[in-house]
Amino acid sequence: MEQANMTRAPKQAAGKKKDPNKIRFFSGQGRVDMPMTVIIMVLLVFGLTMMFSAGHAQSYADNNGDSFAYIVRQVIAAAIGLVGMFFLCFFDYRILRHEFRWFGGKFKFTIAQAFLVLTLFLNFLCIFGVEAEAGQKRWLQIPLFGTFQPSDFLKVSLIIYMAYYIHKNSDSIRRFWVGIGKPALLFVLVAFIMGKIQSHLSGLLIMTAICAVILFVGGINTKPVIPVAILAAVVIIVVISLSGFTYFGDRVLYMDPLSEPGDRSYQNYQSALAIGSGGIWGKGFGNSTQKYYYLPFAVNDFVYSILCEEFGFVGGAVVIVLFVVFVMRGFVIASHAEDRFGCLMATGITFHIGLQALLNIGVCLCCIPNTGISMPFFSYGGTALMLQLWEMGLLLSISKRAKLR
Repeated sequence: MEQANMTRAPKQAAGKKKDPNKIRFFSGQGRVDMPMTVIIMVLLVFGLTMMFSAGHAQSYADNNGDSFAYIVRQVIAAAIGLVGMFFLCFFDYRILRHEFRWFGGKFKFTIAQAFLVLTLFLNFLCIFGVEAEAGQKRWLQIPLFGTFQPSDFLKVSLIIYMAYYIHKNSDSIRRFWVGIGKPALLFVLVAFIMGKIQSHLSGLLIMTAICAVILFVGGINTKPVIPVAILAAVVIIVVISLSGFTYFGDRVLYMDPLSEPGDRSYQNYQSALAIGSGGIWGKGFGNSTQKYYYLPFAVNDFVYSILCEEFGFVGGAVVIVLFVVFVMRGFVIASHAEDRFGCLMATGITFHIGLQALLNIGVCLCCIPNTGISMPFFSYGGTALMLQLWEMGLLLSISKRAKLR
């Protein structure tokens, strides 16, 4: 009898084991990818340090003599972002594509769909939002908290939704209507909101590139892509020409820092001066000259220029290498992801950070038109930094279930 009870005990214990493939809100299974975690923390610490150096003079002017106002806000945003990143590390990312059923299964929705609808609505509300000096309406006001840019949320929601969409329609994604038609209809709405309401062409181009990469990796039929892309480009050029919208054209025309250094290319000229004056080793941390009201938006779009002035060619190259390593490791996580949804989401997140860093560096080097592209982890902006760290949490969550070596 005693032997029979001992035999039955292991069977009962085995039956209580949790199914590792069951989708839960939280999961302790697996380990986060430590190389990626180290890269993220290095970028964050280096970014906060350079943001303070590039922005303390502007903070002094904007905050009644308080040189630490900007860095304090950024550190608070980083702390909230790190808490969210830690939380999302234990979050089972697959719940984002799980279909919740209401009313006996008659109504179905996913978190990915709900998040997209919410962010589209928030971005549409920018029509009533805070207007910038140049007339753009890209910010919403929250009482007691200040302003935030809802387009940052839209980038993340598009990554999650497109990964879910391709995962759900993987069997028919090569059909024209499924692979190109439906996503194109979504982007007509996104283009209207970003282009017409917010005048945010750089954000629209980044979102388009991210979703195009996700669709390509997802396996759409690429044969009809070229004629559709040409047709879309022609339509955009015609619409811009007829509307008299010259914002982007002016940015291309005055991309050369010497074209009008005292007027329209002034910002590019000052950025070139900052990078050139840094030489090989730089002037030393905190010794930048251009941040003292010569280079506009030094704490935002041109923090990389100040970095090169203070740390020289070597410092600028180190930052580029860090982002290259980040992208390479992110794609390793994507290629070893457990499922198609995780693979596409990791691809989108990695490409988003890498592309935005590349474009920002290109703007600072006067190789790309200046359209207000911030550098991930480095540029001042609490909402953007929090979301970037939350994206890292999702990426690390995917790495926990990935078959990494």
